[in-house]
Amino acid sequence: MNRRALLLALILSLPVAGLAQSGPTRQGGPIRQSGPMAASGQPTHLGLYTPPADPAAVGAARAAAAKAAAEAPRIAERYGLAPLAELGDAASEAPDRIEKMRSWNEGHHLPLHDGFERPLPAPRQVELSAGLVAASSVAEHAGGLAIQSAFDKLAWGGVVHVANAFRLRLHLSGVKLPAGARLWVTGGGRTVGPFGRELIGPDGGLWTPSIAGSEAAVDVELPAAALAGGARFGFTLDKVLELFDLGTMDTTPAQSGLGCNLDASCFTASDFPAIDSARHAVAIIYFTDSGEGGQCTGQLLNSSTPGVPYMLTANHCISTPAGAATLEAFWDYYTPSCNGPAPSEGDLPRSNGATLLATGIADPQSDFTLMRLINIPAGRTFLGWDANPNDTPDGTLLYRLSTPMGLPENFVITKSDSTTEACSGVPRPQFLYSDQVKGGTFGGSSGSAAMLANGDVVAQLYGGCGSNDDCSPLQFSVDGAFATSFLTLQQFLQPGTGGGGVCKPDKFTLCLMGKRFQVQVSWMNQFDGSSGSGLVIPSTDSTGFFYFTDPSNYELIVKILNFAPVIKVFYGELTDLKFTITITDMSDGTVKTYQNTAGDCGAIDENAFTAAAAPAGLAAPGEAGGAAGTAIEKRGTCAPSSDTLCLLDRRFAVQVSWMNQFNGTSGAGSQRSLSDESGLFTFTDPTDVELVMKMVDFGNRTAFFYGALSDLEYDITVHDTIGGTTKTYHNPPGTFCGGLDNTAFPP
Repeated sequence: MNRRALLLALILSLPVAGLAQSGPTRQGGPIRQSGPMAASGQPTHLGLYTPPADPAAVGAARAAAAKAAAEAPRIAERYGLAPLAELGDAASEAPDRIEKMRSWNEGHHLPLHDGFERPLPAPRQVELSAGLVAASSVAEHAGGLAIQSAFDKLAWGGVVHVANAFRLRLHLSGVKLPAGARLWVTGGGRTVGPFGRELIGPDGGLWTPSIAGSEAAVDVELPAAALAGGARFGFTLDKVLELFDLGTMDTTPAQSGLGCNLDASCFTASDFPAIDSARHAVAIIYFTDSGEGGQCTGQLLNSSTPGVPYMLTANHCISTPAGAATLEAFWDYYTPSCNGPAPSEGDLPRSNGATLLATGIADPQSDFTLMRLINIPAGRTFLGWDANPNDTPDGTLLYRLSTPMGLPENFVITKSDSTTEACSGVPRPQFLYSDQVKGGTFGGSSGSAAMLANGDVVAQLYGGCGSNDDCSPLQFSVDGAFATSFLTLQQFLQPGTGGGGVCKPDKFTLCLMGKRFQVQVSWMNQFDGSSGSGLVIPSTDSTGFFYFTDPSNYELIVKILNFAPVIKVFYGELTDLKFTITITDMSDGTVKTYQNTAGDCGAIDENAFTAAAAPAGLAAPGEAGGAAGTAIEKRGTCAPSSDTLCLLDRRFAVQVSWMNQFNGTSGAGSQRSLSDESGLFTFTDPTDVELVMKMVDFGNRTAFFYGALSDLEYDITVHDTIGGTTKTYHNPPGTFCGGLDNTAFPP
């Protein structure tokens, strides 16, 4: 994390938060693309974007999220567990840390600190294996309890107590979890989750989402299939991040110093035309770095692929992959009325986890960080941006939304000014200077965007200088110029072509065929407007899966095979949500995109890429598979075997028979369980996935999804061992189409 001091009494500002609504909203695409061209020949403007959403579906999505949270085993609560670790009140046990935080914030250092890490007296090593609860359904382990939560699931839970804590996050180190593992954290009467391996940082650690109160309970649930063959998983629960309410303790400058703080809910489109849309792009963001909890502001940016959750903030807030992995963003943090009460963060929509894409502070950069969030809730807006430095001449009004000192969203207007003397270390044109017109920025506003009247971002906040008084007319704001940041950010926001690289796998990136092909997915729920990045579950060098929100719910499968002289792309969908698959041939920069097909079939691109550039030793030709669901209470009698896949607590038995129309061979598909809701089948080659399927319990019905990566003839037979119904799904030879039976079986 970069921490810099400026001359001329540079006062650096910090994180900010969710916003309110009023002003024009543009639906379905960019407002404009015009103006000077970037080096690639592309425009340097992209307008604000608001995805369409069905208000009724937003409520349904919230209900679904609540249902997913309710699936937590809640072991500590159910079994009345005593804490596996107890920490005393920080005021008596860590007064030096509180004083350090107070001194840091009162000294106007970057970024605002709101907490610190505290080690547990005795770290607890949690080891999860098939034999852990073999003798009984419950076993004491690592200060918590391991249980057989279902016939095909193993779960562990424990609780930590920190006296008089305001909010807590738990840290797990050395995390090793299988695909389909789900975790929840509970405290203050709320459960957050499920989440999974996507939150693991580059150091192998995982910070849970935050919860209110003095106790934090964690549950982890693994699919039993992952424990076959003696596999062992686990982590060490070793510390907590204790967060403080800065508004109720003496760790910030005197409240009298906030005299020019203006509640954004007191302003409308007559004050800032884009305020109604812009406030839904902004979040108050929290993170941890070097043992300290930090707070800044971030905002979503539009891109040439609308809906990808790119977040812009400042480098001095988050500057490392490890810091990005700890991100927690709360949206819509604004008062319900002018100078009304602050909302409870526990009631706000949130996002957890991010991948660092680009960051910079030194010349010629401009104190920026761009991250890709895992997912974002419904109701978001993606801000436009303007990378033309000529669009901010002297006198241009700049608008800002931020959350100083952890307070709800405030409103600021400044006016660009190139005549003031530049502060040391922040030269023009890399940084944009502006004079105060209305309001002021304080600690916690760092990273907040300076916007034009239409919501286009032209800079992100670094700090201020000119006076020690944040409300003085002599104080002016210093922002990193987006025109400079764009030189680095264009490759993400408006990518061109390239080549000669090698795919680098991460949580959003699947690398196939010897890392020649880079596969990424973005998705959008057309029913409620939420969106995000597909999360990777690798399988083989030719095949991989993506899930969207629930680690046990597989949504897409992609396969790439060499049929020299061409390379074919197969994808199967186990979802009816909208998605875009982007595949880049890293050898020459060729990019292809694929989206939903009629009937949710998936597709084959018979001539996707040329095989000539492929490295030697690639897999021989073959055919190809998809994923997800939610457990039910009824337990069936399905007996799993090599050719029988059991789903939803053994209620459904799935079998596949296939016939190769090209050579006349036939046989039974070989199954592999992915979770209680999902599984796959192979035909002849165990590394060549042909079909993926899932059962989803929607309460009033159970739906069956199957995704195909094969154009061979096959029959899928699904038998309900409780209801007695059997259904068969036939794929004629030469046809490539999965399917969705939305009312396959009664509840």
